[in-house]
Amino acid sequence: MILEGNARGSGAELARHLMNPVDNDHVSVHLLEGFIADDLAGAFAEAEAISQATQCQKYLFSLSLNPPLGASVSEAEFEAVIAQAEERLGLKGQPRAVVFHEKNGRRHAHVVWSRIDAAEMKAINLPHFKRKLTALSREIYLEHGWEMPEGYRDADKRDPYRYSREEAGQAKRSKRDAPALKRMFAECWAGSDTGEAFAAALRDNGFVLARGDRRGFVAVDAAGEVWSLSRWCGVKTRALRQRLDNLDNLPDVEHAGQMAKDLDAPERIQPDPQREARLKALVAEQRAERAALIEVQKQRMAEELRARPKGLRKAFLWVTGQHAAFIARCKEDAYLSKVRDAAERQAMIDRHIAARRVFEREIGLSRLHHAAARPDKRQRLTDQDRRDGPNKAEVLSNPACVLEVISHHKADFSRADVMRALSEHIDEPAALSKATASALKAERLVTLPGDGVPRYTTRDYQAAETTLRSSAAALAKSRGVSVSQTHITAALATQNKTMQRVFGGRLSEEQSEAIRHVLGKEQFAQVVGLAGAGKSTMLATAADAWQRQGITVHGAALAGKAAEGLQASSGIKSRTLAALELSWQNGHTPIERGDVLVIDEAGMLGTRQLSRVTAKCQEVGAKLVLVGDPD
Repeated sequence: MILEGNARGSGAELARHLMNPVDNDHVSVHLLEGFIADDLAGAFAEAEAISQATQCQKYLFSLSLNPPLGASVSEAEFEAVIAQAEERLGLKGQPRAVVFHEKNGRRHAHVVWSRIDAAEMKAINLPHFKRKLTALSREIYLEHGWEMPEGYRDADKRDPYRYSREEAGQAKRSKRDAPALKRMFAECWAGSDTGEAFAAALRDNGFVLARGDRRGFVAVDAAGEVWSLSRWCGVKTRALRQRLDNLDNLPDVEHAGQMAKDLDAPERIQPDPQREARLKALVAEQRAERAALIEVQKQRMAEELRARPKGLRKAFLWVTGQHAAFIARCKEDAYLSKVRDAAERQAMIDRHIAARRVFEREIGLSRLHHAAARPDKRQRLTDQDRRDGPNKAEVLSNPACVLEVISHHKADFSRADVMRALSEHIDEPAALSKATASALKAERLVTLPGDGVPRYTTRDYQAAETTLRSSAAALAKSRGVSVSQTHITAALATQNKTMQRVFGGRLSEEQSEAIRHVLGKEQFAQVVGLAGAGKSTMLATAADAWQRQGITVHGAALAGKAAEGLQASSGIKSRTLAALELSWQNGHTPIERGDVLVIDEAGMLGTRQLSRVTAKCQEVGAKLVLVGDPD
């Protein structure tokens, strides 16, 4: 169970967040203890009023308890963890509120304590609370036998792109994908070594670098949303200043928002009306069922109370000395009734969560089917060069079958590589040595010339390399439609004007030279540059020139995210290479003679796949432009 806590003020805002029925399928106040008020807003207002007698601004401590996906945690188990947490934090006996939330097929709890010790009229100090909560989380994972997150086992393996609750909230308000945003900002920072390169990388993604109202550095999008760079890039303010303080004439937030409107921003998350309608109906049905259960339990409790002895019958118990036994029996009955009611609620909650997960799974499958029906649209990665490895029986009967697997990962390999691949299926040393010798006698194996340790490759890999070389050489020698100097000059002038308006820059000599290179008559071109060097800006300018000339430009990349990034930063309509090859296999002609195909992150492609694409471009008479990083 992941425990995340923080001290905070703004009790009214927190109460609204915790009781929000729009973003949560179900909200229930489980406990209000130590407050006079009987509602959350009133309780937090009490805590705020008491804090006025102290200097404490963050008078509340809020803790969220998130069990692993698929775990069924009862109310009693949540209460036990809360008791342990308040014991370790030093908040035992403080007024508290417990609220349960359910959304997206998961149930979690929030507990909020007042930090103000009313007797001493001072705030309770919470030293090292993050370490204490992390240690308790580990203990709970071990106690329940749940699979512990990688970051809890080893702090060095924590997700470098993890985001906070505040960052998730900002992304949600802006209808953006929080994980993608976090990765984008971090990669822009890591891939640039100067302030100008960082500003250009942000601009390629639809953001303008600006100075914040408090002399800090922020990014602003076309909607005017301000994104803290120290938070989203995960760097210290001092590091930002060291790299960016030398930038002159950075716009303020208001002007940056106006500048960002001229940039091509990535698409925002758009709600699916059909999904929203189905989800609304499901939640309404579940809420009605829960309300009915609560009403049934209330009526049953009232009937049980009415059935207890009253009047003369109760007096008779006093006279006969049975009253103490009666009280004990009533307490036991009340406890059993409480356990019974909690079990009924938990059974319903588990059933509703299961239904919600089924709903999400069905929606996910329907989206996949919809995407498969339209292969030209954005698709997830489907690497056609990937092969499932052989099983043990296949390896024992034909050890040479591992050669194909190895050759899909390495251009050449040694005897040790073959033995390593076979050892995954063969444990006995003598059998392993025999299988290795057998594999090295295969006809498909080719021994490469050279001194020292022998190196090998396979015939089909050599054939793919030969095809790639010949196709690339043929494309480089052939000539296609050239872009007129007028259109090139106009595209360069437009880009320089935009860059000057946004952050006071212009295309570098290297970028201009690269643009003219890819716009040449040759049917094959390559551009290599580090992240942040301005490849996206170069492609956007080249695409402008091609379009002015009337040439159709297509974009492709190995991964779906890379294809989306190429389209967002350069304006070139893009798809995955898997989708492109699937179109060719199905007899379609997505790329025709005279078109241009731009492949981003080309260094990530396997030799066989790049060979197929290059040969196809030569066949149809299209120009091929490869763009990538030297690493």
